[in-house]
Amino acid sequence: MPRKRRPRRLINRYAGSRLYDVETGTYVTLDRLKEMRGAGYEVVVREVETGRFVTEDVLRPGLDA
Repeated sequence: MPRKRRPRRLINRYAGSRLYDVETGTYVTLDRLKEMRGAGYEVVVREVETGRFVTEDVLRPGLDA
């Protein structure tokens, strides 16, 4: 049986490290990203200015839970 994919949430990171949830149209905190991951979402963070995916750079320092 194929594995079920986790729902994905795209987060844009703007200058000043502001994090924007594309789906809800709101700015979010690092704590909120951790909550999303805990709820089973695959969180993907993209740096708007460069287009690079920086998920691990953003989440690694805050993954103490």
